[in-house]
Order: sequence, then C-alpha cells, then structure tokens
Amino acid sequence: MVRSVLVGALLLSGCCRIPKWVSMDGIIDMHSRRGQQAYSKGDYRQAAAAWRKGLDAAGKGGRNTDAARFLVNLSEASEGIGLYKAALAQASEALDLLGEGGDPAIRSQALIQKGLAYRRTARYAAARPCFDDALEIARRVKNPHLESESIRNIAALLQDQGELEAALPLYEDAIDLARAYGDETSEARSLNNLGLLFDARAEYPEALKHHQASLALRRKLGDRAGEGKVLGNICISYSKLNRFDQALQHCEAALDIAEKIGDRQRAANHLNNIGSLYRRLNQPRKALRYYRRSLEIKRETADPAGEARALNNIGETYWHLGKLDSAEDYLERSLEIKKRIGDLAGQSASYQNLALLYSRRGRYPEAKFFYMKAVLLNNRIDRPELTWRAYDGLSYVYEALSMPEPAILYGKKALHSIQDTRSRLAVMEKPLRLSYLEDKTHVYRRVADLLIREGRLLEAQQVISLLKEEEYWHFLDIRGPDGPSVDDVVTTLTEQHWIRKIAAFEGELGKVGHEIEGLEMEQQGRELSETERERLFQLYDRADEIHAAFEAYLQELESTYSDKVEFGQKTLDALESLQGDLGRFPLRTVIVTFLVLEDNISILLTAPAIQIPYRIPMTEADLNRLVFNFRETLIRPDRDPRPPAGALYDLLMAPIEQDLIRLEAETLMISLDGTLRYLPFSALFDGERYLTERYNLVLFTPAAKRLFGEVRTQGLRIAGLGMSEAAEGFGSLPAVKEELDAIVREEDENDLMGVVPGKILLNQDFTATGLAEMLGKGYPLVHLASHFSFRPGTAEDSFILLGDGSRLTLSELDSRRYPFRFIDLLTLSACETAVGGQDARGREIESFAALAQTRGAGAILATLWPVADASTGTFMALFYQLRTEHRLSKAEALREVQRRFLSGKDETDIHEDEPRGVKPVNDQGEFTPPPEAPYAHPFYWAPFILMGNYL
Repeated sequence: MVRSVLVGALLLSGCCRIPKWVSMDGIIDMHSRRGQQAYSKGDYRQAAAAWRKGLDAAGKGGRNTDAARFLVNLSEASEGIGLYKAALAQASEALDLLGEGGDPAIRSQALIQKGLAYRRTARYAAARPCFDDALEIARRVKNPHLESESIRNIAALLQDQGELEAALPLYEDAIDLARAYGDETSEARSLNNLGLLFDARAEYPEALKHHQASLALRRKLGDRAGEGKVLGNICISYSKLNRFDQALQHCEAALDIAEKIGDRQRAANHLNNIGSLYRRLNQPRKALRYYRRSLEIKRETADPAGEARALNNIGETYWHLGKLDSAEDYLERSLEIKKRIGDLAGQSASYQNLALLYSRRGRYPEAKFFYMKAVLLNNRIDRPELTWRAYDGLSYVYEALSMPEPAILYGKKALHSIQDTRSRLAVMEKPLRLSYLEDKTHVYRRVADLLIREGRLLEAQQVISLLKEEEYWHFLDIRGPDGPSVDDVVTTLTEQHWIRKIAAFEGELGKVGHEIEGLEMEQQGRELSETERERLFQLYDRADEIHAAFEAYLQELESTYSDKVEFGQKTLDALESLQGDLGRFPLRTVIVTFLVLEDNISILLTAPAIQIPYRIPMTEADLNRLVFNFRETLIRPDRDPRPPAGALYDLLMAPIEQDLIRLEAETLMISLDGTLRYLPFSALFDGERYLTERYNLVLFTPAAKRLFGEVRTQGLRIAGLGMSEAAEGFGSLPAVKEELDAIVREEDENDLMGVVPGKILLNQDFTATGLAEMLGKGYPLVHLASHFSFRPGTAEDSFILLGDGSRLTLSELDSRRYPFRFIDLLTLSACETAVGGQDARGREIESFAALAQTRGAGAILATLWPVADASTGTFMALFYQLRTEHRLSKAEALREVQRRFLSGKDETDIHEDEPRGVKPVNDQGEFTPPPEAPYAHPFYWAPFILMGNYL
C-alpha cells in the first residue's frame, strides 16, 4: 500500500520515471488520475498530455478498452478547447477500438462525445443518432450518470434547433435523475443548459436562478472550466436586461478563466460577448477589436456557428458606424453560414440587421421583406427578444411608407411581445426589471404617437397608461407574484382579424418547417424511404404555398389600409368605460393626458363624449429647462413666479383653453409624463389668474386602475399622527403639534380646538404598532405629519420617520398589517413627500399614490417641496374645515384653500414663516405680496397635490 501511494505521488509530481516494478494497471490508473485532476481544474492541455501517455501505455500493452477510454478522455479535452475535428476523430477511433462487444459504458461515453462534436459544428442530423444510441446503452446498463448526460445533450441539440418546448422537459428529467443519484457534475451542466433555454425565452429570472445554481455547484466541485462557462452565460442574461456593468464584470471574469486554462473556443465566445457590450455602450471601434479576435479564433477552430455570430456582429457595428457597404458584406456572409448550418435564430437576427441596413438606405420595400422573413422564423423558434424587435421594425417601415394603420398594427404586436415578457419579470429585483424596459420605452411612445396622429385616442390613452403603469411599479419595487397584473395592449376587431391571420400563417408554417427539418435530418443520416421522400416534397410545396399566401395577405392588408377602409367597430370596452365614468361625476370632469416625446408634447383631452388631441412643438430638453427654472422660482418666495408660470401656461394650457371652455370643464384630472410631474399646475398663470382659480385640479394615476369613488363628507373621523422632535439626521418640526391640534378634536378629551373628531398620536406614541392600530380602526381620514423621505431605489429606500425615531419603509407599509381599505384620504403633511431623487424623472410623485390606491385608499394629498410649518397647519385645518362644514369635495376644498391663501381671506392665524425642511430666502427680491395676503406666493399654497378620487 505504501509503495502504491509513493508511486502515485511521484507520478503526479512528474519528478521521476515509472519504476519497473509498477504494474500496467498502476501505470494506466496514474495517468488517468493525473489527467482527471488537470481536467477538473480546467487545464485541458495538461490533461490531454497525461491521457496521451496513458493511451500510449494502453496501446503498447494491447489493452483496447483502456485505450478507448483514454481516447474518450482526449475527445473531452479537445472539445473543451474547441478542437472539434480532433474531438470527433478521437471519439470515432474509440468506437472502432471497442467494436460491438466492447465496454458499454465507454461506448456510451464515446457516442456522447461524437454527438457533441457534431453538435458543436452544427451537424445536427448526425448528432442525434449518437445521443439516442448513448441513451439506449446507458439505460440498458443502468448507468444514471450517462443517462442524465445523454438526455441533457438531446435537449441541448433540440434547443440549438429552436425546439425549446421539446427541450424543457428533457432538461428537467436530466436534473431529476442527476439529483436522485447525487451526480452534481451532471446536475450543474443541466442547470446551466436550462438557464440558457430560459434566457432564450426571455424568462430572465428563471435563467439567472438556474445559472446561479449551476455556478454554485461548479465552484463547489472546483470545476474552473464550468465556472467560466456559467459566468459567460450570466453575462448574456445581464446584457439582455441592459445591466451592462454587471454583464461586463461576468464576461471579463469568464474570459480570464478561459485564457488561463487554454480554452480558446470559449475565450472566443467571451470576446464576442464583450464586443457586443462595448457596441451597446456606444464604443464601436473597441467592439470591433474584440469581434475580430473572436472571428480569428472561430475560424482557426472550425466553429461555423461562432464564425457566423462574429461576422454578424462586425456587420452590425459597421452599420452603426455608417459603413453600409461593409456592413452588408459581413451580414450576408454571416447569413450564408447560418443557412448552411440551420441556425434559425441566427438567421432571424441577420434578416433584421439587413432590414435595418436597407431602412437606413431608404429602401423600405426590401427592409419590409427581410423583417417578414424574420417574423416567420421567430414563430418557429420562440425567441421573444427577436420577436418584438422584428415587429417594431415592421412598424417603423410602414410608418416610413406613410401607411400608419399597418404601422400601428405591428407596433401593437411588438408591445404585446414586450408586455408578455414583462409579465414574467414580476419576481425579479427592481433594478433588473427597470433596466429591461430601458431600450423599449420608445416603442410605447411611438405607437401612442401614431394613434394620436390617426385620431385613435382611446387606444393611445391605453398605450400611455401601460407605459406609465410600468414606470410606477418599477419605481416602487413592490410588484411580485401576487402584485398588480401586467395588462395587454388593446386591439380593435379588425386588428384582431389580421393578428389571427398572422398567427395562422406562422403556426402552419412552423408545423410544416418542423416536419421538413425532421425529414432532412433523417436524410443526412440514411436513405429516406419512397414514402418519406414523397412526403418531404409535399411539405416543400406546402411551404411555398404558405409563403405565397402570406405575400397575398400582406398585399390585402396594405390595400385595406391604403384605401382607408373603416376598420369596423372598435372593441375598446375597457377604455370606453373611462369616458362612462367621467359622465358619472357631479362636477364636469375632463382628463388631460400629457405625453412628452423627444421633439413634441402630445396632449389628449378626454371628456364623456369626445376626445381631442393636440401636438405642441417643443423638445424634451427645452421643456425640462422651463420646468426646472419655474421650480427654482417657486421655492423662492421673494421671486416673482408669474413670468415663468405664464410661459408654461402658454405652452401647456393655452392650446386647450378654448376646448375646455366649450366643454364647460370644472375639474381637470391631469395625467402627467416625465418632468411635468414636478410641475404644480395650480400655479400656472394665464396673465390674470392662476389655474387653481379656474379649475379643480387632481392628478390622475392610471396605474391605480381606479377612477370613480363616492363623496364622503359626513361622519368623518381623523387619525392624526406626527413627529415634532428632532431625530438622527432630521431636524425638529416644532409646528407639528399645533398643526395636529388645529385639525384633530380629540374624542376622549375636552378638546375645543380641532375641526374633525379623532385621535392624535404624537412623538413617542407614534409608533409602527400605533399606526397599525389606528389604520385598523377604520378612520376615513389619516393625517401624517412627519419627515417622509421618498427616494428612487428599492422600497427599502423610502420611509416615514416615526415618533420614536425609527423608520417605517414602504416595503413594510405594504403589508396587511397596515390596512388602507378604510382610508378615504391619506394626507402626507411632511417634508418633500412627493419628490424623489436623481433619475426618478417624476415617477415617484405618482407612484406612492398608485400603491396607496391599489391597497384601497381613496385619495392622497402630498407636497412637491418643503413647506412652511405654520402655514401648513393653517392650510390643512382650513382644508378639513371646508370638507366637514361646507361639504366640499376634496378637490373643491383644496382649490378653495389655495384661493383664500391668494386673497388673504381667513389667514388671520398665519403668523410664522419658518419653513418645513428648508428656509425661504429673505433677501430683497422681485415679488412683494400684498399686505392682506402675505402668503400669496405659490411657495406656500402650490405644492399641495391631490391624487386619486377627488370627491
């Protein structure tokens, strides 16, 4: 025993020759173990060197079974570094040595390696029989490891050919089998493959979950090569989610491993992926350097699929650089290879890139042809990421051809695909969900713009709502498996007709194509029978017929729209119910929807019986500057706000003023977009009056999916909760006690001060438990006077400061412990409650309202900037008094308080100007309020915004 261990150590160290007394079994065992150790570390070349010595020894000793095993090992090493021809030759030689009666387990391994070499070089028809034979042997000899590996390779082969649905259950079977027998190596491989399948289906949460599980096993096993493969695949998933920093980090780690272990094939893959990341980061020349390095390796290792990918990416980069002739050359060379090897997903990508190229040249008919080729392929391979891009491209082409109706149809198809993917992202963490949408928002905006231009306003409203809904839930990060559902885009009856026809063509062509591929694969491996040949020719004829019918469909579709034939009655019940609800309001109500586009602002008026669109020329950048300058004026009570307020009124309200007068509008429900959400519309100035002097104003939050509610002015009770003391990181709010006393008339005390009966929890009494109890008692009015920090990020980043100094986050507030269903009005009288931080683009202003309304609250009253403490207390007390004593709606009461602040009426109790959170500048300025109305500046009354049910 000691001698055996000593020999093993000497052999593994490579320090001496094999002593003569060592048996052939010992020699073969030592070379085998030395190779396995090197292979497990990813050192394929060192492993191959050890196995070649073992092969020589086995050959000299006439031990064919051992020689065959070493040849299988060498095939694995060759495949690992991308030497596929060598891998195929070694596996084939192993099978020849074994013959029909050789060791069945080694024969099964050899068949797997032979099939894998065929698969790597896209010779799919030759690969399948190898895997099938390997599986049959593994089951016959009851070897679970080889059975799992055979099943996994069959699934991977199906996946390569675009048959994802057929591959999925096979991967699951392979994983179950590996786990049942504790085979962590096979389990890790299958988990990685399954992650790739989910990635292809745009199910990124599942893809990342399976990749991470595989990565953990690879690291546990010390499998460096496998670790590098999985890191590369995680890079791809993050890239598709537009998380480029994380993607680059994983790709570079994967490349480092591949280069250290000499895995040139996968190093080329990682180089290609890094190039794609740099191209998307707008560094095309750097991308080209990586692509060319990848292309060189792919050609040297005879990997046609990899060569085609590199050629495609180089062509795409030249397109971005404006070198269209070079781009076309590379794209066509890539497409030729993809056709030859049967790479359907790759063909779709190439067709779309060629379509983009021809679109850029203004040759739209050719672009349309390539997009349609991509569309038909996409249905066969189930690749959502390719699907929405193809439909979006078709929409753009038809728009360029001045055919808006087909452009809208295909734009809606693109949105349907995006919405479908979004519905599968609910369980992902918020930054990943948000990044997924980054390169797709233009689709929503362009389709909405097309619909508005065509006067299809209800549909435009719904598309805008889909985008805004996604912005809200992304901002809050509260969507989950049980959260708000993802709606689909609304289609008309006529559009449904055309979509069904498209689906019929795609479905039948997919079935025919699948059967053709099966027979063609059989044909590559054997002679087809007469019946099979006849069937194949019938299928070729049927495929031609379907293509011809599809061309006729396109001509019919275009003819229908070019002749301006009426589409038929639009089935827009969900949207029309919006107008029906408006007719039920006691106050004449009009919804005003704003959509900020890159070079214009679209406005849509929705009244009970009509919708009216407007288009205002104004770049988004110029609008942002106007809003910013106005905000800077508003928070300085010494500055005259009327000039910038007038400029914004002229831009946003003057174009719709006459129609609002004709509609006799009393209440405007305003749906905002982008930085307009930071704009207090109540402070817009028409030259004589502020907007609040003309209309009741309320923000409309489509994501809440609630519009109509009941008026509640009788029997109101209020829960007042506040924090007046300083806490770590927050200053004191000394006027909070007076504010609550002025509002709440305590029910269990002899309190004569408040205007609404209820209960107060102040400072140490204002705890999470106290808040939960107050909400559970069913108070219809809840007034929170404390610091409330609402910041973009996860729901953990936004919180209410409680009276005991602790923080109650939005994620904690979003639980059944804090019921909102009894709340008619939730008031957040706190420091800058409605505004978030950088990069929020205004979404945070309405996001909490959407959350609260979805949880059951009727309406929310919040502020756009820090407000003076004393004036806030008086403002809120007067607001509640008008609600209870004068029976005014929320919107009417808010408007009346603002008007009284402007005129000075009922302001006798306002005597302090200490601000809440920040101090107004008191140096000499341009605005001097009238003596009877010291708080006439919008700084004091305009930040209050009402969201939700205004009745």
